[in-house]
This record gives sequence, structure tokens and C-alpha cells, in this order.
Amino acid sequence: MTLPAEVEVRWRRVPEGTARRAVSRALLAELLPGASFAARCARCGGDHGRLRVSGADAAVSVSYAEGWAFTVAASGTLCVGLDAVPVAVTGLERVLPGADARSWARVEAVLKADGRGLTVDPARVRFAAAPAGADWSARIGDGPALTGWDVTGPPGVVVAVALPTRG
Repeated sequence: MTLPAEVEVRWRRVPEGTARRAVSRALLAELLPGASFAARCARCGGDHGRLRVSGADAAVSVSYAEGWAFTVAASGTLCVGLDAVPVAVTGLERVLPGADARSWARVEAVLKADGRGLTVDPARVRFAAAPAGADWSARIGDGPALTGWDVTGPPGVVVAVALPTRG
């Protein structure tokens, strides 16, 4: 399926010796010129976690996989989640029984859109039929519905985006 017009995903290789965060912030600056981005972890105070946007009516999310930085910007919404996972990843079943790269990317996108990330047990994410124009929908427990899309990324990486369901 095609992402809504107000949602844009970009990715770029992280050059050797370059901080991946610098690459993701440069991509976000291209998507939302003039905006600034900051993260502050509520648990430890570190400069990681959910990114907040100033200077634009948009939400953003980032992910990193296989030497790539991935970003999404969604205009006119309060939250968006993005995750990118190498197709050949192993060990996911230890965290989420039965998970493969595609299902894990979807779960992480949902958890990021929710805002709590991995502070929530990934097994609480439940998938349902997709609304028109989307690839899937999900919710955490009895929380609000999120709509999701599987995005074509670079070879060897699966990408998923989740947004609040409208309407």
C-alpha cells in the first residue's frame, strides 16, 4: 500500500566514521526545513528516546539497521512510529515468540507511535484487519488503534510505519 501524502520516509547510508544520529538528523532537516529536534529520556535523562519537533506541525521517528539511518516525518499528527529491521536478524523469538523481521518491525513501529517504546511488553501488541489503504492495524491492549504500512526499503531491510487511526 501507499503511505498517506502527509507521511514521508527517507533513508541514507551511514558513512564509515559518521555518527548515525548525525545522518538521521540531517534527513529530518531535509524533510522539515527550519524545524529542530530534541530527545530526552524520561527514565535516565539521556538524549535518546522519542524525538520532539519544534518549528513544524509534525511528528517524527527514526530507526537504524545494517548501516542505514531511517526517518519518517508525518505532518499534522502528534505521533508516528518507524522501525527498520535486517531481514536476516536472529534472536527475536527470545523477546517475542514467533517473531520474524517483518512482524518485529511492525511491533516496534506500534510501540514507538504509542510513545512508550520497549517499556511496554511487545506481546501486548495485537494486530487486526487493515483499514482501507493500509497494510495492517494494531493496538496495545485495549488502547487506541494504530494504522500501519510496510514500506519498501533498501535490500535486506524491512521497514514499517505506524500512525494513529483516523476517524
